[in-house]
Amino acid sequence: MPWRLIAKAFGWRAATDEDRETPILVVWHPRLRRHFTGTDAWRCAVRVSIHAPKPCPADVGRKEVQS
Repeated sequence: MPWRLIAKAFGWRAATDEDRETPILVVWHPRLRRHFTGTDAWRCAVRVSIHAPKPCPADVGRKEVQS
């Protein structure tokens, strides 16, 4: 699966943390203020982008009003 390509389409960006001996890939999103590191960082970014957000705690007990 082209995780990198899909994540870039959702606006995710990549950077490397080169302070260590082995550079670490950091995938981050400017609006979401989230970041992922490691070998599956692109996959995690895509999964965050395509999943619907969880409902607010105040809306959990409320039933939908159908008109």
